[in-house]
Amino acid sequence: MVADLATVEAELRQEIGRDPGVVSAPMADLFAAGGKRVRPALVLLSASCGRYDLGRLTPAAMAVELTHAATLVHDDVIDRSPVRRGRPTVAASLGNEPAIVVGDFYFAKAYEHAARSDSTEVVGILARAVMEICAGEVRQQAIRYRYSTGVEEYMHRIEAKTAALLAACCDIGAVVGVLPDVQRSALHSYGRLLGLAFQIADDVLDYLGSEGELGKPIGKDIAEGFATLPLMVAMEDGPTAARLKKVLHDGRKLGIQDALAVAEIVRESRAPQRALAQAEDFARQASAELSAIEAGQARDALTALTDYVVSRKL
Repeated sequence: MVADLATVEAELRQEIGRDPGVVSAPMADLFAAGGKRVRPALVLLSASCGRYDLGRLTPAAMAVELTHAATLVHDDVIDRSPVRRGRPTVAASLGNEPAIVVGDFYFAKAYEHAARSDSTEVVGILARAVMEICAGEVRQQAIRYRYSTGVEEYMHRIEAKTAALLAACCDIGAVVGVLPDVQRSALHSYGRLLGLAFQIADDVLDYLGSEGELGKPIGKDIAEGFATLPLMVAMEDGPTAARLKKVLHDGRKLGIQDALAVAEIVRESRAPQRALAQAEDFARQASAELSAIEAGQARDALTALTDYVVSRKL
C-alpha cells in the first residue's frame, strides 16, 4: 500500500509537470511543500477492502488530491492567507486573480482524472463533495467575525469543509473496489466521522501547536475572524469567557495583537483539551464503523488512521 501511494504521488508530480508552466509552477511548489496525502490513502485503503485495481484507483486517488489542492488555493485567496505549509501561498506569490484560475484549472484536472477511473459514479461523488465544500465556504463567510457562533453551526461548517471530501474518498474507493452496500455505507460513515475528528484536532492545533509545526501562524483562525471549537468551549467557562469578551465583539475584525491575546487566553484554559476529547470521540465512532469490514491489513490501517488524526504533533 505504501508503494502504491508513492506511485500516486509520483504520477501526480509528473502530471503537474506536464501542465502549462503558468499553472503548474505554483501547484508544483504547493506539492513540494509536502502534505499528509490522507485523501488518496483513503481511496486506496477503502478499495483494498474489496477488489483492488490499481489501474483504476490511481486516477481516482489523484483526483481527490488534486481537488484538495485546488480547494487550498482558493481558500488562501478567500482568507487572504500569506503562508501555507511554511511557504508563500499561490495568492501571495501571484495575486488573487491568477490564484483563482490556478485553482479552477486543477478542479477541472481532478474531474478529468476521476473520469479515467471508468466510473461515472466516481465523477458524481467527487462533484457532489465539491458542491458541498463550496456551499459550506459561502456559509462560513456569512458568519465571519461572528465570534458568538454556536457549536451546531461549527459542526455544519466542518462537515462541509473537511468531512465531505474524506467521506467521498472512502465512497470512491468502495465504488472502484465493488464493495457491498453495507460495507460501502460503513466506509462512507467512517470517512465522515474521521473528517470531523481531523478538523477538530486541526483547530486545536491552531491554538496548541507551534508555527514551525503548522507552517502557518498560531491563532490563524481567530485572526481571520473564525470561531472554532476550542474558542467555543472556552466561552463556556465563566472567568475565561469574561476575559475573552473584553476583546471579542461580533462584527469586529481583530488586529494581530488582539488575535494573539485571544489565542493565549484559550491556550491557558482547558478548552483545547476538552475540544480534543470531542475529536477523540469522533475518532472512536469512526473506528467502530469498521466492524462491518472484514478483518485484515486494510481495516488495521484504517483503524490506525483514526489514532493518527487526533494525535499528530499534539
